[in-house]
Formats: sequence, C-alpha cells, structure tokens
Amino acid sequence: MSAAVAIAAVSEPVVADAPLPSLLDIFGQLHCRPDIPNEVYHADRSCVSVSGLKEILRSPAHFQAYLQGANRKETSAMFLGTAVHTRLLEPHLYASEYVVAPISDKRLKAYKEFEIANANKKILTPDQMAVIEGIAQSVSQHTSADTLLRAGLVEHSIIWQDEETGIWLKIRPDCLCVDFDTGICLDVKKTTDASKQAFKWACDRYLYDLQAAVYLEGLRQVFKRDFDFVFLPIEEEAPYGCALYGAPDDMLQDGKRLFRKAMRGLKQCRDSGLWPSYQPDGDYELLDWRPRRNY
Repeated sequence: MSAAVAIAAVSEPVVADAPLPSLLDIFGQLHCRPDIPNEVYHADRSCVSVSGLKEILRSPAHFQAYLQGANRKETSAMFLGTAVHTRLLEPHLYASEYVVAPISDKRLKAYKEFEIANANKKILTPDQMAVIEGIAQSVSQHTSADTLLRAGLVEHSIIWQDEETGIWLKIRPDCLCVDFDTGICLDVKKTTDASKQAFKWACDRYLYDLQAAVYLEGLRQVFKRDFDFVFLPIEEEAPYGCALYGAPDDMLQDGKRLFRKAMRGLKQCRDSGLWPSYQPDGDYELLDWRPRRNY
C-alpha cells in the first residue's frame, strides 16, 4: 500500500461544540484513512460527496441548501438504516453504542425513564431490534455476502482531487475487499424490495449508477488499481431478503456521464458565483410524458 493510503491516527480528539476540522486539514498528504469519525466526515464541506453531486444535478440552488444544512433532519428510517449499517459493518461499535428499550411505546413512563438512564446511548425499540437482528441473520446466511463483510475494510474515508475541475471529492465505502486481483467495493442498501428488477428501478431512482462511478473513480485514483462495485440490498421487512448484484458496464458508463455533468456544473457555478434553481430564465416547458399505464 502506498504512502498515499498510509494509516495514521488522528492526533487530537474532536472537542465537543468546537468547529469540526475539515478533511483536507486532517488528511494532509494522505488520501485514505480508517479513523475519521462519521460526524467529521459528514460535516466536512472541503470535499464534495456523492450526496452533494446528486443535489447539483437537481439544481445548484438545492446544492447550496444542502451545504447549509437545510432539511437535514434524521428520520426514523435514517436512524434505523444507520443502526443496520453499524450492526453489519462494525458490530463492536453497535454493541457499545446501542441499547434496547424494554418497550416500544415512547410515550410511557418506563420508556422515558430508560431514555434518561441511557442518555449517552442510541436507543432502539424492541421492534427496531427485531428488524436489525432479522437483517443480520439473513445476511449471515448469504455465503458470499457474509464472506465479503468479514474480509473487508469497513468505513474508510477517501479523498482525491478531480483532474479536470480541481474539485476535491470524498467517499466512504461501506466495505472494501482488497485481497483479490480485482478489488471489490461492497455497498449495503436498505430497501423495500431486493429482487433484481425492483432494485434496478431503485438504482435508477436514487442515482446509484452515479454513486458506483464516483466510488470506482476515487478508488482507482487512490489505490491505483481496479475495483468492481457490488450492491448488497437488504429488505427491511421479514423475511429480510438480501442479494448481491454487481454494477454492469452500461450502468457504470451512465454513472460516469452523470459524474462529469455534475462536476462541470459545479465548477461553472463556483466560477460564476451563481446558484440558480429550476428554469432560471423563467422558461416554459412541456412535461416529458412517458405513460407507464396501458389503457
């Protein structure tokens, strides 16, 4: 492994309520680190994430709102998704950070007392715990998925500078398996339907092609080798079905086109200082209507 991806410890802990350091300040000459806290990674604005690129594709105004924290509120679905990721990828942290309440009804006195007694913990309801353990059991029974999760490097933060635009980017792969001729970047997705056709629709709706392309570009830049991008979608209801799907070449090519479009758009906005929303010139357009129904 090159010096660019050397492992180093953060010299000082982050002080509560102090401004969080930027990734560019923390990394120095490094490009890959295993020790960046999740809150530091997500609070950073010196590097652009896939989430940011999705917003710039929506509109520059939405990207600015994203940077300023507008609409950034953790939903119960997001909380559960984070818990699932932690359970699968970092079980030692899951055991130390999460506790299960004796009851699910948060209005009852017993729950409120438990909440006070565990103020420094992330509290799961029994129902949430059942979902998480059901998912974990399902994944453990998928031989290939279980093997990759056990063999990989989890939650490493990676940064690099885009050659064309000079913009710094960041990624945080769920799991990297490097002990193969071609590496594997494994991404866990909580979903309602992990069947092949349904997940293909989810990939299109949530721009997972963009994510795969950006991640593979970052990994090539930093590790100087090729990786395959593999999705692990997991259903959030019993029987918690899961599957492994590799990102095909045509999907990656679509993602690359979106990637370059987003980067060029972001560069243009930074150069001009203009961050317009939809139809900045007050245009009038017809909807691009492709009915899905047969009458």
